[in-house]
Amino acid sequence: MKMKFLIVCVASLALVANSFTIDRVTSPTRYLNNLSGLKINNAAGISSARPIHFQAKPLYMTAEGSAVSESAAASPEKKSGLAALWNSNTQLAAYLVVWYMGNIYYNIYNKKACIALGKNAAGASNAHWALSAVQLLVGVLFVVPCWLTGIRKAPNMTSENWKEIAPVGLFASLAHAFSVLALGAGAVSFAQIVKSAEPVFAAFTNALILKDIDHPMVYAALLPIIGGVGLASLKELSFSWTALIGASLANQAAAFKNVVSKGVMKKDWAKSLGPQNTYAVVTILALLFTLPFVAAFDLKDAAAVYNQVMAMGTGKDVIKYSTLSGLAFYLYNEASFLALSRLSPVTHSVANTLKRVVIIVASCIVFNTPMSLLGGIGSGVAILGTLLYSLAKKKYSGSAH
Repeated sequence: MKMKFLIVCVASLALVANSFTIDRVTSPTRYLNNLSGLKINNAAGISSARPIHFQAKPLYMTAEGSAVSESAAASPEKKSGLAALWNSNTQLAAYLVVWYMGNIYYNIYNKKACIALGKNAAGASNAHWALSAVQLLVGVLFVVPCWLTGIRKAPNMTSENWKEIAPVGLFASLAHAFSVLALGAGAVSFAQIVKSAEPVFAAFTNALILKDIDHPMVYAALLPIIGGVGLASLKELSFSWTALIGASLANQAAAFKNVVSKGVMKKDWAKSLGPQNTYAVVTILALLFTLPFVAAFDLKDAAAVYNQVMAMGTGKDVIKYSTLSGLAFYLYNEASFLALSRLSPVTHSVANTLKRVVIIVASCIVFNTPMSLLGGIGSGVAILGTLLYSLAKKKYSGSAH
């Protein structure tokens, strides 16, 4: 099993490093175009929407994250040693590797944390709100010391700025918590199959709330996703209603996050945050919004869950895997934001689609998850549908005829 898992990891890293070094975005202006026109997606990356175009001279990012002119960027002879090695190609490869590997290990560690916490009478994992909060807290404890020590420049935000971005944090918290619920209630592979239907929720939410109507071919590309998820659910050996509902709620929360983030991310103060601080701010807000849910749903059962964990002898595993899953969660999401700054929206979506395939295969190997032939076909169709949707969205962007 370990050898198979190692093969999957090595193969995914090789594919990521070589397949997505094309279509790079090295200009901060292009990054702002991407970020303001894309939805921030919690566990599944960032998918494409309509970009906003800025007119500016091309700027390029140095290894330290500062902007330089095109002529300065075209003088590699001035760099030496580690600075020469840490160029745009190696940076992109590193972001993609951390994004993929972090996502794989997050799903594994999260599932192990859920197993260590045990399940309640309804068959759902215990204290999933609390686990979600701990994972977010690990990310906050990772970035805040970086700000305090000056390793990373702290964001300069007013109280009004925090209020404006707060709805993004709210729906980020819900998307994450419902994902944890889905991953704890059923197989990781099944939850990922259902979460591949996120474009369906995003498309219809945008149409209903923002009146953002896409080209008919874009909606046609959603049919394979719906059919594939339905087919996989019909014959999935690890089917769970809680996992299905939890993953669907996570998809809807991510769709609402897309809606509320569009207006905020166009503002100058939000653009100035940069990819790393943008995700850090959203994580802090997501944690704050998760805590009331912990108090409302998990606090009353804390004693019973503690006794259950002690009886199973998994107390150390709870601490270990909660911490590791939180660290992996923060790192892979931040790497995804950084990858977005170097890739076009459609390439990022393709990478995100491939990532989901790798997670499903890796989780099936690690947890020995059975999958029927029909379930495998359904999952393949659903994931292929997400790729077709991304391509159709790119081709017909701006056309609603």
